[in-house]
Order: sequence, then structure tokens, then C-alpha cells
Amino acid sequence: MGSRRGDIQGLRALAVLLVVLCHAGVGGLTGGFVGVDVFFVVSGFLITGLLLAEADRNGRISFVGFYARRARRILPAAAVTLVSTALAATWLLNFVRAREVVWDSVFAASFAANVRFAEQGTDYFAAADPPSPLLHFWSLAVEEQFYLVWPALLAVVLARRFGGGAAAGRRRLLFVVAAIAAASLAWSVHLTRALPTEAYFSTLTRAWELGVGALLALTASRWSRLGPRLACVTGWIGMAAVVLAAIAYDDATPFPGVAAVLPVAGTALVLGAGISNLQSRVAVGRWLALPPLRAIGDRSYSLYLWHWPVLVLAEQYAERRLAVGTNLALVLGAYGLACVSYAVVERPIHRAPWKARGALTVAAASGAAVFLTTAVALAAVDRDAGRFVAARAEPVIRTTPVSRTTSVQRDETRIVAALPEVVSAVRAAERSAPIPPALTPPLTSLRHDWDPWALPRGCVPIAHSYEWSSRLCRLADATSRKSIVLIGDSHAQGWLPPLLRIARLDGWAVIPILRPGCTPETWLTNRGLDACRLWYRWAIEQIRSLRPNVTLVTGALSDSWGPRVPLAVNGMLALAKTLRGASRRVAIIGDPEGLRRDPLDCLLSRRASLRRCMATWWPHRLDGYDTVARRAKRASVGFVDTRGWFCFDRRCPAVVGRTIVYFDRHHVTAEYALRLSAVFRAAFKGAIRPR
Repeated sequence: MGSRRGDIQGLRALAVLLVVLCHAGVGGLTGGFVGVDVFFVVSGFLITGLLLAEADRNGRISFVGFYARRARRILPAAAVTLVSTALAATWLLNFVRAREVVWDSVFAASFAANVRFAEQGTDYFAAADPPSPLLHFWSLAVEEQFYLVWPALLAVVLARRFGGGAAAGRRRLLFVVAAIAAASLAWSVHLTRALPTEAYFSTLTRAWELGVGALLALTASRWSRLGPRLACVTGWIGMAAVVLAAIAYDDATPFPGVAAVLPVAGTALVLGAGISNLQSRVAVGRWLALPPLRAIGDRSYSLYLWHWPVLVLAEQYAERRLAVGTNLALVLGAYGLACVSYAVVERPIHRAPWKARGALTVAAASGAAVFLTTAVALAAVDRDAGRFVAARAEPVIRTTPVSRTTSVQRDETRIVAALPEVVSAVRAAERSAPIPPALTPPLTSLRHDWDPWALPRGCVPIAHSYEWSSRLCRLADATSRKSIVLIGDSHAQGWLPPLLRIARLDGWAVIPILRPGCTPETWLTNRGLDACRLWYRWAIEQIRSLRPNVTLVTGALSDSWGPRVPLAVNGMLALAKTLRGASRRVAIIGDPEGLRRDPLDCLLSRRASLRRCMATWWPHRLDGYDTVARRAKRASVGFVDTRGWFCFDRRCPAVVGRTIVYFDRHHVTAEYALRLSAVFRAAFKGAIRPR
């Protein structure tokens, strides 16, 4: 039914062009990611139509035949892309990123990429990592997970033992598919509000989109009776809906949820209009069936597979954001690869007159190729890591606390005391000094720097989860009558290592009330997860009940930009003021500026130096920190001034001595935080001293 329709190939071309141009950064197509939703609807329409035709023709659905066709259609081209990307990553990227890509290929080959990337996306500390070159395989995983159950569902509902003949079976199926689609849409709307990252990658939140295509296939006979004028209007309305979504949406649009209805409904209208037996000369289907679009549509699967690895690997290798013109040139290169893949792999295998056994053999060979490449690539990556460690190692590493003496620097509005070690690190960076050997924490384990400081289970909610409350845990000197509450997000959690150390020395109990992912601008606004506002109100009530001696407040200002900065400042100050009556002393810990580049990628760069990895900030970028400092003083709230512990003269080094300061762009390593214990202790005492 649909496989011979030229307009469907044109629709595929439109979908892949929207996705590819959006990823290339073409202006005006910030919502081009809806092309994936177009693919879902088209896939549900075509696959369901083929299964229904088979059931009508043979009285049953052959599961072996179905999965053999899917394997022959999907796996060989995907395997070539996975193998090529894993090998290219091993050659082009640093060993840490290359290892991640190789493992991503395992999940992609297992059609579990959406699970992998949902888990990474909901890991707050991995959210700022560069995108995987295999991220786009999530949509293939969604489709294949859907089709694991779809043929069986159709076979059961259409079974003749229920009686009523084929027509009754179709009616039952229509009802069942509509119910499943409605439930999936409702879940999508809910989860998009509660857990947007998980919702984006979930098969359950996307199933309704494939279901809409299935409903279209089930009602094809009714669509075929549309007159030429009505079909023409319907098709163009659908096309306008898809294009509007591609233009109006962007990364800030909650998606899929309600927003996905526009492109999905638009695609359904275009497909439905094309079913009509009477087509107007100006119908959208006539334009979609033009030869250039059909040619791109034929190669849309291969282009979708190749474009993202080409763009991402090029950008990560260049170590900078690429211009749109460069990205478009890369897209043309990806299209060339797609043409080769289509001609050499996809088309010959798809058209070969093999039976099911032969197709499944091809599928097994494809999987074996990916997993063999994985083993070879991991061995190569491990060799690179071993060479790096051996080359950068020294026999003795001694980490010492930073000095409590200071060097004075003049900031825009006040005098700031900078630690001599920080000043020395800035001066070394200005000389373009090389990266020192034997860094700590080691780059090979930098991402796991906080693991030893994980709180006991239940003491902190999981980031990006429904959780808005937690168990109240007493740490350090747990039996002490003196208590410190530390409240805030993951940036507050970063101060636990020195805080626990000084609390043990001075006999304090520490009670962390933390919610990673709920940054200060989410506490008082509708930004972020719904759970953030609930956690904020819960946290205030807990502190009022605890009545601690000291409450320390902090949160992320360093990753807040533009209009988010005053919102974050207001959130932090509002919380501190609210808690003045519930705690004897309240103090805000200043949130340092952070880095511009991820230290892992920068320090492992081909051109790595202390200068390239140091961040230099313009004065306006420091406004949030300085505003908090000024307003805290006016509100009689203590302030722990940390800027000189990280930066000097608006320059913030990635390495101080031999200690890596941040494990990403704005989270302090536990190793460096512990080195600050002495100065933190002195600043803490000064901030809580009665005035």
C-alpha cells in the first residue's frame, strides 16, 4: 500500500532534512528534531499496513518472516555505521571519550540505546558531557522495542477464534490501538512534565506516535474516499503543521508531551490525504513525489545513520563549535557516505531474494561484526590509557593543603583575597606551561571523583527523579548538640568533603538537605522539575523543625546565564532570608565561576596546556556572585567568599599545583575541596560570627 507511494518517500526526505539541518545548526529550524516524530508515524503506518495485508492474504501473521524483513532492512546498514563510528572514535578522540563511544555501540547494536542515553541524561553529573556520536540510535531502539510486541498484539486481536470475521477483527484492533495510543499520549504528557529527559527517550511515551500511524492504516479505506479538494486542503494543513513545529519549537520546548501532537497530527494528515484515489495537481503529495525528494527519501535511513556521527566526531576532534557552513559541508559528506551505503549495503541486501534463514544469518553477521569491533576498539583504548598513565606518572605524589595566606587582587567592586597557589597557577597558565604530570585525581577516574563521598542511601533524592523528600541523615559528629544544615543542589554537595572534615574536628553534626538538579532559579519559579518546588517547601519545613545552629545555603550560579542569573540570585537570597528565623546563623557559600571547557577533554586535548584550559571571565559574567555577596551583607546573612580560592584577576585555572579543580565545568573535585579545608574552616567561622 504505502511502499509504492512516491509521496511517502518525499515525506521521509522532509523528515530527514529537518533533522539533519537542525543538527547542523541552520537558523530557523530549531525544532527540526520533530523529523523523528514524522518517521515514527510513517513507520507505524507502513508496518501496520503490511501486517494487515499479510493477515488478510494468509489468514495469519508470520513472525519469522516479519523479523527477518526487519533485520534485513535495519541491521546491515546500522552495523556498518556502528563499526565505522567506533573505529573513528578510537582514532580521533581521547581514550575516555572513545571508550564511552565504544560502549554506546554495544547498546545501540542491542537496540537499547534509548535506555543507555536516558540513564546518562538523567545522571546530573553526566548531563554536561558532549553528545555521543551514536545518540541518534535511540530512535531505532524505540522502533524495534515497539515492534517486539506489535505483530503479536495484532495477531492476538485479529485471531478468528474471537469470531465475527475479518471486519470484526479490524474493529477490535481499532479500539485496542486507539486505547493504547491514548494511554501512551497521557503518559507522555505526564512524564514530560515530571521527568523530561526520560520522557524523551522512552518507548512508552513514543508508542502513541507509531500508534497514530497504525490507526491511519486501519482507517485507510475511509481516507481513500476523500475528494480531491478536501484531500488537497488536508494535506497542506498537515504539511503546515509539521513545518510550523520545525520552526517554532526549540530545545526549551517540553517534548514530546503535548507539543508532539502538532507534528504527529500533521504527518497523519499528509499521509491520509495521500491515500485518496483522486489527487489534485497542487496536492502536497504531488510535490513530495518529485524525483529529487524521492531520491533523498530512498537514502533517508542511511543519511540519518551517517549524519550525526560525522557532525559530532568532527566537532569533538576540532575541539570547538563548528560554523554552520562547515557543518553543511559535513552534511554533504555524510550524504555521500549515505549514497555509498545505500548502493553497496542497504539496497543489495534489501532486494536480495533470500529466505528468512538467509536474512537472519545476515543479522547475526551484522551483530558479530559490531561486537568483534567493540572488543578490538576497547583493547586499543585500554592501550592508549596505559600509555598515557605511564607517560604522565611520577614515583611520588604529595598533595598538600593550600596556604591560608593570601595575595590581594582588586575586583570590579571590592578587594578579594586570592590564595597564593591560585595566583601561581594563573601565572603558570599565562606562560603556557605544560600540564604537570601525576595529576590528582587521575584523569582516568576524574568522572568518579565524588564516588567515595556518596551519601548513605536515602539521604539525598536522585537527580531528575520524582523524589522531592529524603531521609534526614546526621553525619560527622552525629551525637553532637551543635548542628549544621547544608542546603542546596549538587554545588552544595560539593562542599561536603571539607565541611565533614572540619565538623569532625570541631564537634558539629552535619545534616545535608540536598536536591541535585534543583538549581536556585527553580526554587521560586516554574523552571525545572515540578519536584524542585515541592522539595524547596519540604526543605524549609524540615529546617524549621530542626532549628539548627547554622544553615549553609548555596547553589549553582556558575552555570546560570542571561535571564537565569537574577532568578538564581533571587532564589538563593530568598531561601537564606526565609531561614533566618529557623536557624541561629545563616550563611551563603559563594559559588565560583567554573570553567568554559570540560577539563577532561581539555587536559586530554592534543594541544593541552594550562593556558588553554584556564577560563577567563568578563566582569559582567561575575555579576551573580557579586550581587549575592552584596545583598547577603545587607540582609545580615553571612557570606563565605570562595572566589579567591578558585580564581585570580578573573582567571580561573583548571589545575592548581597538581590538583584538578573541577571534574566538569562547574563541579569542584573532592580532592581540591579537601585541600581547601583550612581556609574553608576560617571563612566558615568568620561567616557565622555574630555581628
